[in-house]
Amino acid sequence: MSQHETSLLTVEQLSLDLSGRRILEDINLSVARGEFLGLIGPNGGGKTSLLRVLLGVIPATAGRIVWSAAHGTTPHLGYVPQRSGMDRNYPLSSREIVRQGRSGAWPLFGAAARQTARRADELLERVGLTAHASTPFVYLSGGQQRRLLLARSLMDSPTALLLDEPTAGVDTEGQQQFCALLRELSAQGIAIILVSHDIPLITQHAHRIACLAVTLHWHGAADALQQDTVFHAYRCELERYQVSDRPPVAHLHHH
Repeated sequence: MSQHETSLLTVEQLSLDLSGRRILEDINLSVARGEFLGLIGPNGGGKTSLLRVLLGVIPATAGRIVWSAAHGTTPHLGYVPQRSGMDRNYPLSSREIVRQGRSGAWPLFGAAARQTARRADELLERVGLTAHASTPFVYLSGGQQRRLLLARSLMDSPTALLLDEPTAGVDTEGQQQFCALLRELSAQGIAIILVSHDIPLITQHAHRIACLAVTLHWHGAADALQQDTVFHAYRCELERYQVSDRPPVAHLHHH
């Protein structure tokens, strides 16, 4: 089987310009069904923009993106954003928030309502929040909120799940729990594309890593990621903080 036949997602020579700036340049990557891809790179490297292009929120300037699901159907994509967008006084309970993940017409009646309620309860159990089904969102810890938003994104049984730094601001235990859930989901055939700043965490859990700083600096097995690769990708970010009369950043190698 060729790469294209086994890939759920194929990205070819993708470039993106926004407001006259080159955000992404000549990106080539593929993601297989059930693969866990970690997306790392410096701030402003284009990680969130790449997710938005993959989700179809913004069009690419050049190149192509092919999502291929079984039998020519379009794969369903789940998304967990960087911030929940829910204010502190948000009154909805955990169960209601998970139910919101269902697409299609509302309000629900009869069998559809029962089925949605059942699915929401299954997902709450899945992410370990059954005991908090009636708890308002604002009373959950950061880690619990993140797992709840993950459950909501699973409501429509997505083929792929795109997550933008979902564990930012969550304690270490919460991060490990969250990534363990993602590993389970990938084992069940859901492709995971996770943006993270936490390189040790993501290399521990992901199958492959893509290191993005406008161009793709590296794309390969998580356990083969070299410190040098990371250093070069983040170098532009370091250089921005350097005063011009300091020695160049390459000298950091020798310390």
